[in-house]
Amino acid sequence: MKSTQLSISELFSQSLSDAVGRPTIHNYEPHAKQLKFHKSVKKVKLYIGGNRSGKTVGGAAEAIYWMKGEHPFRRGIPQAPTRGRIVTVSRIEGINQLIIPQLKRWLPPSLLQNGSWEDSYDKTEFLLTLSNGSTVQLMTYEQSLQKFAGDSLNWVWCDEEPPNDIYKECRMRLMDTGGSIWLTMTPVEGMTWVYEDLYIPGLSGDNPGILVVIIDTDENPYISQEQKNEVYADLDEDELKARKRGEFVHLGGLVYKSFNPDIHVVSEIDPAQVYDWNQYTSMDHGLNNPTCWLWHAVHPTTGFVVTFDELYINETTVKDIADLYHERCRRPGRRYPDKAVGDPSIQNRSAVDKLSIQKHYAMAGVSIALGNNNIDIGVEKVDEHLKGGIYAMTMNCINLRREMARLRWKVYENAKKRRDNNPRPEIHKKNDHAPDALRYFMADRPDLRIPVVKDLTAARMNAKVQAILGARTYRTNGAVYDENVIYRGPSNTEWTVVDEHMGGYY
Repeated sequence: MKSTQLSISELFSQSLSDAVGRPTIHNYEPHAKQLKFHKSVKKVKLYIGGNRSGKTVGGAAEAIYWMKGEHPFRRGIPQAPTRGRIVTVSRIEGINQLIIPQLKRWLPPSLLQNGSWEDSYDKTEFLLTLSNGSTVQLMTYEQSLQKFAGDSLNWVWCDEEPPNDIYKECRMRLMDTGGSIWLTMTPVEGMTWVYEDLYIPGLSGDNPGILVVIIDTDENPYISQEQKNEVYADLDEDELKARKRGEFVHLGGLVYKSFNPDIHVVSEIDPAQVYDWNQYTSMDHGLNNPTCWLWHAVHPTTGFVVTFDELYINETTVKDIADLYHERCRRPGRRYPDKAVGDPSIQNRSAVDKLSIQKHYAMAGVSIALGNNNIDIGVEKVDEHLKGGIYAMTMNCINLRREMARLRWKVYENAKKRRDNNPRPEIHKKNDHAPDALRYFMADRPDLRIPVVKDLTAARMNAKVQAILGARTYRTNGAVYDENVIYRGPSNTEWTVVDEHMGGYY
């Protein structure tokens, strides 16, 4: 029988063949979105995408460039040796099954001690030490916050979304080196702190130090359609948005799905134009959290509501807020409202002076009626006005617009509870101050039979507002509309704008 034992020369030839055939960072060819990610010199990089979109490969390649101290697509990274950290979801699924295979795949043998992973990686300390002296800590989100303190680092890679406190602690480790941190993730947890603190500021340009790269799985040229179909199979619409397109979704669902900033946010108006309308203010109180006051005008015959001003402020005494309130009401073209409605919790008395917030406002000359805090009633009335096309806010109501677009229902804290329970009938109590103020006002309104307007557009909403304000000629999207009139139905609850150029009633 022929022996199956290989000779020394055969073993050498096989290992040489394996080394040549194995891909390393030297033959890594980034696709377009990966290249954009690598080229950026920003300190914080958010690479967000669908499953199998190449985000983890991009994150691993970026880490290896920093380990080498050489970057082919940008300047400014420190020379080796560097100190880095890779943080992922768990020890088994994250480190052992994902990160280590990626590092083994892309690290050139020349960077490994004796060309060996085993000689370079300490399984007990979860520490990778390379031949050039660079070190990499492998950690997980399961570890206590204290474990993330102490070390000075040049770079951090967070694979999948980190808890906020761990992210902040990792950023602190980069302070004295001016290092970089990048996140590669699929947003399966919905609109969490990453959405609020990184995604929106980076995408909008409000924080120029943050890069946001978004990639759809379809944009990865190295995955076949058959593989994509396997990824997409059995996904519902929200899962498809997150796991294919890399979109943040509201896991609990938006509270006001009918709210569309393109439709319900209109140009600023001169308050003098609504001076003779019925006017109201509404408020949601806070101290550490913001206090929000909104100014509303209601057309006396159509019932159309426009919120035309807001006051949004925190860490301010009731007396000072009341002074700002009076100043707003006394501006040219303005007047005091017919009624102010507020958060019913303002009736609670303080243990310090035995007085309520409502009483403090009254002493400062602002009388506030207690609003209805029934969430179902308030949300339903706001939604009716949105769907009926009889509500708009002006674009200077920045916080109201922002919070209305993001307000969502509360969800259970983990996926298992979300699967095993009905949705929670509570609003997520974060950034809800302006919508709460609007809800108190709407809940105080009389019940109306408001028809749903299915084909409401931005042009038509602007037409309504301009018509109600009394403009005879105005422009919308470049077209001129004129001589609009108000039509009121026999029930005295239905109304519409007539415009022959827009096809009649709407």
